[in-house]
Amino acid sequence: MVLRWLLALLVVVTLLGLWANEHGMTRRVVLDGRAPGQHLEVVDDSGSGGASRAQLSETADGARLLRCDIQPGFDWPFCELQISPTEGDLNLTRFSSLRLWVSVSGPQKDGGPAQLRVFLRSFHPDYPGTGSGQDLKPHEVIFAPAGLAMPVELRLSQFMVSSWWAQTHPLPVHLMGPQLNRVRAISFSTGGQVLPGEHVIRLERAELIGHWVAPETFRLGLVGLWMFSLLGYLVWESWLVRARLRRSVKRSQVLEKLALRDPLTQVANREGLNRALELLMRAQGELIFPMSVVFVDADHFKRINDEHGHEVGDQVLTLLAQTLRANLPRDDLVARWGGEEFVLVMPQTPAGEAVAVAERLRGVLARTRWPAGLAVTASWGVAEACNEAGLEAAMREADQAMYRAKHAGRDRVISASA
Repeated sequence: MVLRWLLALLVVVTLLGLWANEHGMTRRVVLDGRAPGQHLEVVDDSGSGGASRAQLSETADGARLLRCDIQPGFDWPFCELQISPTEGDLNLTRFSSLRLWVSVSGPQKDGGPAQLRVFLRSFHPDYPGTGSGQDLKPHEVIFAPAGLAMPVELRLSQFMVSSWWAQTHPLPVHLMGPQLNRVRAISFSTGGQVLPGEHVIRLERAELIGHWVAPETFRLGLVGLWMFSLLGYLVWESWLVRARLRRSVKRSQVLEKLALRDPLTQVANREGLNRALELLMRAQGELIFPMSVVFVDADHFKRINDEHGHEVGDQVLTLLAQTLRANLPRDDLVARWGGEEFVLVMPQTPAGEAVAVAERLRGVLARTRWPAGLAVTASWGVAEACNEAGLEAAMREADQAMYRAKHAGRDRVISASA
């Protein structure tokens, strides 16, 4: 039940965490040239030998309006709106996309809709060239905003290094490919198919979108949470198992106190043994099997009563019960079955081990000092129960084995399987 609740809680936390990482942990940086640390400027081809002219204005609703008068006579005429940090470079690896509210107009060579080129220009001291703006590595995306729902979201993974720049700026292998950790300028430029005439780029808003915690890092954290929680559960479950085992040991110690006792020997009587077995199976279930049953019967006990009296007989029975109890593990049960007959119940003990225990106990009885200088021996019968259903049969078989020991000359151990 606890594991189910833990799994349910982890699933809820995981789902909420993934949703929060996607929607509630989003970081936005507005690119408008107005925020502190941003610089906005317009660039045209006049600095490269062209005659185009760019002019920047602002609409009543705050949008930036770039008007570009494209002039003929230059191979690659352009105008662009460029936003750059005033200090340092932008690390765009912390962001996942660029969101734009933008429109573009102007005549095109193919008669199609006007295109917008978006550049992310990065710096590295090992890039070849003079270090001027033309030597910044351009990462480019070209698209036609007309007909697209705003905002347009460009994944940063879509930006690729411009092929024309790569051809004129050969790089070592480790500097090839996109590098967005040191971006010095973000540019919005006219497309490559422009015709002479007026071109307009209207930029209402631009945003860099990212996560405060990168999705892969957050998911790794969730995996760590699952692993830590499962490890904690295993440790807790292990502690519970040990606690149950400790309680089981204590419970087994209390079993005899709870069970009905024989008033003479102070061990359980037959009814008390049945109650103790019931509690033991309730506490440990099938873990108590295999279980061995040993019947013990004092030899020639009637002769002891007849020759020495019942008082000595009672002393012999009491000492016999105490000796059996003192030389058995605390988990084993001792009960007086009736008269001079006792029963030993040994959980988690196969018959072979029980025979060895009985032989050891037989030797203990031979070394015991008995009342009135008597030499007391006993006959032993052993049987094994593999499950609860076989316990009653094991009782009968152990009793029969004990009578076989009697008939075979007493003072011996016989197994029902022998």
